[in-house]
Amino acid sequence: MRQHVVFLPVIVMLALTGCQTTKTETDKAKAQAPSSQSERLIKLADDIEARGDSDTAIALYQRAAAMPDAKPIALVKAGEAYMRAGYPAEAPKPIRRRLPSPNDGPAMLGLGSAMIEAGDVDAGMRALAQAAPLVNTSSAYNRLGVAQTFAGQTAEAQTTFAQALKLAPGDLDIETNMALAAALEGNSAAAHPLAQKVSAAPNAQLHHKRNIVVVYGLLGEEDQVKASPPIGLTTKEVSTLLARAKAIRSKGSTQARAKALGSILG
Repeated sequence: MRQHVVFLPVIVMLALTGCQTTKTETDKAKAQAPSSQSERLIKLADDIEARGDSDTAIALYQRAAAMPDAKPIALVKAGEAYMRAGYPAEAPKPIRRRLPSPNDGPAMLGLGSAMIEAGDVDAGMRALAQAAPLVNTSSAYNRLGVAQTFAGQTAEAQTTFAQALKLAPGDLDIETNMALAAALEGNSAAAHPLAQKVSAAPNAQLHHKRNIVVVYGLLGEEDQVKASPPIGLTTKEVSTLLARAKAIRSKGSTQARAKALGSILG
């Protein structure tokens, strides 16, 4: 599961406002000049990856991680570079070569994300659950909530998303994810207020609107969407989204519905 997950040309379930954490960490890093050979290699790799040369960047991240002065962030950078380049099976390997300290929140966050990307959801969730309170950002809790959602732990996911919203009130990505988790378990009382809030938000983007269509579809309320479709979505796109949601809704349990959603996203 990528950090910005897309299925069809339609649903985008963010995890991971994952960029928020990365941006914050990057901003902090830029404020400090590289003080070691490993950090200089990481900065060079960052610059090269930003120019689109992911293979060269991965090689540099690996060199940075192998340096005697390397910090755990070098291993995380290497793993995340594999994920961005489309090699999820390789992502956990650099981090596992030297497992981060349980108290190193950013490194554990990277390990958890990499393990989930590689398909080991249970192990990834354990790492994310340990990392989230240490990192204590909305993005970290959002990542954990998305992982819990896809594992069918929708009640836990809603609690996690609520924690994320305490740190980032009004974040539409998190609110949308929370509505989807509630809708997967048929919890209309929790899903409706969130769906209505996101739908009415003036800054709602198309991916938010697509996800809200799915929320109503998971709740079996297709008529409401058809009567007032979101502006910006075509009739065909809305119909496709509702058909996908109906297929997911037909599964017999919350876990089965979550698995069906995850298989489409994977």
